[in-house]
Amino acid sequence: MSNEAILIIEDDPAMLRGLKDNLTFKGYKVKTAKDGESGLNEALGSKPDLILLDIMLPGINGYEICRLIRAEGL
Repeated sequence: MSNEAILIIEDDPAMLRGLKDNLTFKGYKVKTAKDGESGLNEALGSKPDLILLDIMLPGINGYEICRLIRAEGL
């Protein structure tokens, strides 16, 4: 089993479920967010090892999330 934590920020329910199920099956700890604001909060709070980030999200888009996360030094 893997110890790596992955955060998936994706607004498409089918894509989110598919990614989560496959990564969980491979042993990763997976957290999810369905919009930009909750994704940003989760990223800053949990500091995952990897973030799979959709670009076109409701609220805050993926580019802005990436910029804000980098500004925090993650």
